[in-house]
Amino acid sequence: MNLFKRYLHPLLVAAGLLAMAALAGCGGGDQGRDPILGLPGATLSSLAVTPATATVAIGAGQQFTAIATYSDGSAQDVSAKAAWTSATPASATVNAATGMSSGIAAGTSNIAAAFGGKNASAVLTVTPATLLAIAVMPQNPVVPVAATRQLAVLATYSDGSSVNVTASSSFVSVTPASATVASGGMVTGLAAGSSVMNVSFNGKTASTTVTVPALTLVSIAVTPATASIAVGAQQQFVATATYSDSSKAIVTAGASWTSGTVANATVVNTGVATGVATGTSNITATAGGQSGSALLTVTAVAIPPVLNPIILGRAAPFGVLAGTSITNNSGGTTLITGDVGAPSQTTDPTQAAGFTNYKSGAILAGAMTDLQAAITDGNSRTCDVSFAGGIDLGGQTFGPGVYCYAGAISITGTLTLNGPGVYIFRTALTLDSTVNSIVALNNGATADNVSWLPVGPTTLAANSVFKGNILGQSAAITVGDNTTLLNGRVLTAAAVTLRNNQITK
Repeated sequence: MNLFKRYLHPLLVAAGLLAMAALAGCGGGDQGRDPILGLPGATLSSLAVTPATATVAIGAGQQFTAIATYSDGSAQDVSAKAAWTSATPASATVNAATGMSSGIAAGTSNIAAAFGGKNASAVLTVTPATLLAIAVMPQNPVVPVAATRQLAVLATYSDGSSVNVTASSSFVSVTPASATVASGGMVTGLAAGSSVMNVSFNGKTASTTVTVPALTLVSIAVTPATASIAVGAQQQFVATATYSDSSKAIVTAGASWTSGTVANATVVNTGVATGVATGTSNITATAGGQSGSALLTVTAVAIPPVLNPIILGRAAPFGVLAGTSITNNSGGTTLITGDVGAPSQTTDPTQAAGFTNYKSGAILAGAMTDLQAAITDGNSRTCDVSFAGGIDLGGQTFGPGVYCYAGAISITGTLTLNGPGVYIFRTALTLDSTVNSIVALNNGATADNVSWLPVGPTTLAANSVFKGNILGQSAAITVGDNTTLLNGRVLTAAAVTLRNNQITK
């Protein structure tokens, strides 16, 4: 026992210390190895991210690995202990704890890892989403003889999106004697049996089986049974097949179409007939050995009624007519080529020779009466165009017609009225033009046949050129500085304000 205490016990203690030193040399944490018994510890020398470069499609993932290298040459996977970041998360994201990245949008991003005071990164390139698979729909459809069925092709991509690629896909019928398929995926049943339809798109393939049942096509009906169109107009006909089991199917696209009198009407293989000349023609559809017809009558083109101009009557001689007053700037350059009428006038506007200024009397009263009749006439016209809101007519071109707006009418820039005929513009609110705006008349349009009927006030901005007759229903009309109305009139039951204007009726 004394020998054990004297010799063996110290040896065991020494052995234990050596074992502890060895363990300390093999572990000791991620940052380095603490020296024990005077032995130097290993320290973290560098950090690397692998792979150094990688490419994924949108929606795909890439696992990155962080490798720590120590001063003693040893290496350790520290991916789960590193902090991960993506420099461009709009292109790629990375799980901060694991290093798993995901492609978000085409582009590149540096995927970085930080550990023990060291940093490292890799470059991830994200490419557009890759095509994973295609699918054909419907699967295993039943298509009777002469009937048609549209196939659709849906492509699925790596980003989870699905796109209809029918128009870009290729179609092949394995047994075309039973059913054919057109380039756009339209299947037509021809004879009892079945056929596999193979589809391909960008290297991916799919298929569906079309079954043509053993049914006899009994009859074809074309609808509408009778129709009437004008020369140049078109009519869509539909062919419906009835089968031996009393089932029906639309066979318009699978039928052959003919016109009995092509001088009067033609028809294409979609069942659309076009009127050529007045008369009649039998439009026939044939499919599966059966035929059906409809009678098409072609009439002459109807001539639309001519729109009559608004008659101003006794108001026509007036260039300016106001039911209450005319305000004109003193010493200005306003010149009215036409009669002037208003009970009250602050400064009489200058008139061209041969015209009269009426402030009372039967002529003024008669003009006001006929103005109201003209307004009533204009408001009674059927609208060719109706608009629920307001509109800026600037920059647009209009043909003759009656244009009705529930909101305000404004003119910014140039409004062009094109062609001979009557133009009527009605608004339930105001009529306004902006500075330097223009109403232009082209190809036979005349100012006498242009009428403006605002319910609310009218304001024509400075330096604008306006054409037509403004028939103010019950609100004031203000003509801005230096605004010229060539061949136009300012007529209202309310007040008129003028300033350096040239108005020629």
